[in-house]
Amino acid sequence: MLPVLTAIGSMACVVALGWVIQRTGLLAGRGLPRGVARAAAGDGGAGARQTLATLSFTICAPALMFSTLASTDLAHVLSRGALVTWVTTAVLGLATAAAARWLLRLPAGPAAVTTLAAVYVNGGNIGLPLAVYLFDDALAVVPTLLFQLLVLAPLTLSALDRATASADGGARARSGWRSMGQVFLAAFRNPITLGTVAGLLVAVAAELTGARLPDVVLLPFDLIGAAAPPLGLLTFGMTLAVPLPAADADLGVTAGRGRRLVGWVITIAVLVRNLLHPLAAWALGSAVRLDAPALALVVTMAALPTAVNVTTYATRYGVFDGVAARATVWTTALCVPVLVVIGALLV
Repeated sequence: MLPVLTAIGSMACVVALGWVIQRTGLLAGRGLPRGVARAAAGDGGAGARQTLATLSFTICAPALMFSTLASTDLAHVLSRGALVTWVTTAVLGLATAAAARWLLRLPAGPAAVTTLAAVYVNGGNIGLPLAVYLFDDALAVVPTLLFQLLVLAPLTLSALDRATASADGGARARSGWRSMGQVFLAAFRNPITLGTVAGLLVAVAAELTGARLPDVVLLPFDLIGAAAPPLGLLTFGMTLAVPLPAADADLGVTAGRGRRLVGWVITIAVLVRNLLHPLAAWALGSAVRLDAPALALVVTMAALPTAVNVTTYATRYGVFDGVAARATVWTTALCVPVLVVIGALLV
């Protein structure tokens, strides 16, 4: 499992750099030219962290998804293995959302981030290397990415849109659940979904006509998209340096109860990511009689840790970002022994 350890170690180095940047105040004014330092020092680096998250969210990540999907073979999303991935992710996502809203009684915004932390996996930074080194197929992670970006992201980001609009007293706060059309319109206004849909449409057109976009057209998207993972990791590391008690403000509860709720959120994310999802994928994959390689693939993808993108989204909306970062740390650390076990038993 050296490729797994190598991928996680490389990510850890970039995350650590982000933590150092935030802790040293490099982007908050220290170490910058005097005139720039005065302008940056007022917010302790929060503005820089928000800028990096917004850059990744609105420009780099959409470019990455467009270039990836525009050259994807759509046959990878029509297999029984893909069906296992979609069904298990959907069921666990619904269960997590219900637990967050009705058992933990979280507001809509924190509940949406909790759901993402539990079911939105790191398909790019860890899933892709695993797919290449263990299964010799970079596109093996595409069903997971498609479900996340066409279903999970639109629904949860629309919930975050509505929650933040409600908190700001915006017009959408009065609409409630009046129109599902408005919900999906809000979902498809976010840049990552637009990039994903555009790439998927290009892939469908290529499948129908047999003509794919030339590499020279996709190259600018590849160049810009390549910045999305490191920017996300830097933002993640900077968020880890932000004190956790700030999350209590999202909950509107006392500090003590806020810490207990945060502990439950992280526990739920760890249980789903490192235990329940791999077991569910193995059970359903066995029930539909996937062959051994396909079963190993879907179980491995189900065992991936929480994506750094969850922290990027949470930071972008200013909701539960410290909690999302810590859930990612715990699920990433615990996924290593889980993946070793899966590799020993199934691969």
